[in-house]
Amino acid sequence: MKFTALQRAPDTPLRELARMQAQRHFIERAFENAKGCCGMADYQVRKWRAWYNHMALVCVALLFLVKERRQHSPYAELLSCADVVDMLVAQLPVKIHGREDLVRIIAERHARRQSARDSAYRRQPPAPKNAIRIC
Repeated sequence: MKFTALQRAPDTPLRELARMQAQRHFIERAFENAKGCCGMADYQVRKWRAWYNHMALVCVALLFLVKERRQHSPYAELLSCADVVDMLVAQLPVKIHGREDLVRIIAERHARRQSARDSAYRRQPPAPKNAIRIC
């Protein structure tokens, strides 16, 4: 069972509460991407201004990654920010050697991601018969 504390009026519709709870996942995912791919947690500064400058650059980098991910989403549904970083790295002279290597790495990551998604769905208990469905 999962509980969430919300500062809303008691008469707030259930659909609105469910929408707010669902948004939480995407916000947490954005912070994970910012920390893992854009260096949000990798700052060593002494003054507030330097911290704000670092966070501004992180936000710009994350915006770029999200735009690239959305641009490629019609033909790569499971594309992540880490995949976009790998695509950029493949275009620059570094560890991934060639297009085939990049495609292999992303395909392996997508297979692991799909396996994790399938496993999570299998672990979920079945919904009760009288459950409210929100579409």
